[in-house]
Amino acid sequence: MLKTGLSQLNYAVSSRLVKSRKLSKFTRLPLTWSSSEVIYRENQVPRNTEILIVGGGIIGWATAFWIRQSSKHSVTVVEKDSTLANSATLLGLGSIRQQFSEPENIQMSLFSSHFLRNFKEHLAVEDHSYNIDIDFNPQGCLMLADAKNADSMKENHLLQLDLGAKVELLSKQDISTRWPWINTEDIEIGCYGYENEGWFDPSKLLKALKIKCHFMGVNYVVGEVIDFDASPYTLKYRFPDRPLRPSVMSRRLSSATISLPDGTRAYIGFHSVVNAAGPWAGRVAELAEIGSEHLPIRLPVEPRYRHVFVVRPKSVFNPEEKIYPLPGLDTPFIIDQNRLFIERRDLSGEFIVYSDHPKFDPIIEKQQNDLSCNSSANKEFFHEHIKPLLCKRIPGFKDVEVTSSWTAVCDYNTWDQNLILSFHPFHINMYLCNGSSGHGTQHAIAIGKATTELILFSRFKTLDLVRFSFDRFYFNEAVKESNCF
Repeated sequence: MLKTGLSQLNYAVSSRLVKSRKLSKFTRLPLTWSSSEVIYRENQVPRNTEILIVGGGIIGWATAFWIRQSSKHSVTVVEKDSTLANSATLLGLGSIRQQFSEPENIQMSLFSSHFLRNFKEHLAVEDHSYNIDIDFNPQGCLMLADAKNADSMKENHLLQLDLGAKVELLSKQDISTRWPWINTEDIEIGCYGYENEGWFDPSKLLKALKIKCHFMGVNYVVGEVIDFDASPYTLKYRFPDRPLRPSVMSRRLSSATISLPDGTRAYIGFHSVVNAAGPWAGRVAELAEIGSEHLPIRLPVEPRYRHVFVVRPKSVFNPEEKIYPLPGLDTPFIIDQNRLFIERRDLSGEFIVYSDHPKFDPIIEKQQNDLSCNSSANKEFFHEHIKPLLCKRIPGFKDVEVTSSWTAVCDYNTWDQNLILSFHPFHINMYLCNGSSGHGTQHAIAIGKATTELILFSRFKTLDLVRFSFDRFYFNEAVKESNCF
């Protein structure tokens, strides 16, 4: 298998790629680096930047933060939509949990959670009027399992404890005693994260990162990257952190073409480029011919939609019907065994519910054909598919009403639903941090840190995330995360 994988890798980066020297029809800019201390005005496109980040969501800005925190390299973030109306960051829930089955995902959660709990130490700026609160609510996460999945939950629990996670196993009786409004009839056990888990406001975290990055000198450009230009020369690259790995022939991307809101185009040279385009990362990769006949292994990331509903229990009850208890302020973030998610919404008495079960994908995709991503979700979908699951788990919700709804989007990795984090094996100065499949917001801080270490040191130093490399597609080595939702 290893020999076959290496053969495929060397074939993908063979010298025949020299035939395709330019990826862009536009003139390539000469690279003359400007001072890394220059603070550019917003929307002023610099002639060159040492590190270009494509995507102004939370992963893009987290990467920009860690780069400037660790170095003096000039950084430019390019985002096509200044409102981020269709971004995974603003449409997501902002939950965080340690309850995964793979060590890397657990470690990223622990790293990010520690940052969130102490975010003011990291993101504070001298002008205190800009400091904001991200509303981190450490209420914990309760994951439920039936008899079929109980053994897997127990195994994951032991791994989580070994890595320092603060989680505890609960019996059916424990769950009923602590949260009497949960129907545990078909539940065998549960796992509750009593520390380092909960939820936060991703829009506020994004804003805090942008403010901090502004004070640190990061340049921000509103525009869409529509093309890349590459050096005409191929180079032999060796991997200093993996001496047993064969060297590969590589070619560096050198500049990008940006379409600006006024219809004009700008060109920016760079030393390294980060693909942090979230659900649209696959399209950005295609601009560098990743997935073409020359580089046949595509970046397997595409938008995946989820209907999200805000519900409120009705205040008027029929005295002739049985009255069930309702969730209170101690409600954790609940992940039902049927992939139903329930989150208390502040002190409003409302709850956010949705399901990411794959069987709903064709239904939602069909409904999204003629709708914008952030449009109201289909309420018929709620009553037909979500409400039966919700009422079964929490009988007190049998009379809920939908107060609002929207359609969220995530960067879905169609191959193994796990993060892709590495440089590309041919375009070695294009760094990929995509495909978290719904975990991107909670792991953004850790992803940004790891991406920064790859750029600055060519290896991971804080967390070992080598298994998330793009190379796994050549070697057919999927990351098998059982709690990938």
